[in-house]
Amino acid sequence: MKRILILSFLLISALCWGVRAQDVDYNTIILPSGASDISFAEKLVRLAWENNPANRILESRYRISDIQIDQARWEWLDNFRITGNINEYTINPDPDLLDRNLFFPRYNISGMVSLGYFVNIPLAVKEKKEELNITRYTIDQQKLAIRAEVLRRYEEYLKMREILKVESEAQEDLFSALSLVEQNFRNGSATIEEYNGALEKYNNQRIRKITAQGDFNMAKISVEELIGVRLEDVK
Repeated sequence: MKRILILSFLLISALCWGVRAQDVDYNTIILPSGASDISFAEKLVRLAWENNPANRILESRYRISDIQIDQARWEWLDNFRITGNINEYTINPDPDLLDRNLFFPRYNISGMVSLGYFVNIPLAVKEKKEELNITRYTIDQQKLAIRAEVLRRYEEYLKMREILKVESEAQEDLFSALSLVEQNFRNGSATIEEYNGALEKYNNQRIRKITAQGDFNMAKISVEELIGVRLEDVK
């Protein structure tokens, strides 16, 4: 029984370690611009991240949150004042026989610290740090979303490209078949029914090819919408 408990504990520990080992490194979701030998799809993901204005907005919010943390740390300085008093007695105190410069000092330093600041300032800093974390998590979430969306659209683009290729080849084959039937029809070795049948097949294939061309164009536009440039210009 004791051995079973030990084995169970080791198994649970291993499973927990496996879960922790699968933590996502969000810095690798979008490969840096200096990365080399990367796939074309990864280049598209990187372009989509770099050229999306929404990502710049998130990065600016992150920097603002970081600045606000420093502001919260130094809020206690608002309770201190330094003022200056320049008059004839503070400028030249020697002729002041009545010590009037005692009532008109050159500098005045005052300060007040509320006991609540010992609680409020740390809480304010903690709040700003949480806001910074929220922005960072939002950026990480955006990285995952951008990557997934780009890859989905690119896969759709590749599929539509292959479909267009197949439909184009089928149209070429049917055009060759139609040309042969048309020639035989002129020679009298093919009937009008055979010619009309071949023509109908060719026209139907033309429609499928036109549809495939439109789907391919839309898939291409969909990818370019995210990356901000034409696919032909991606290097």
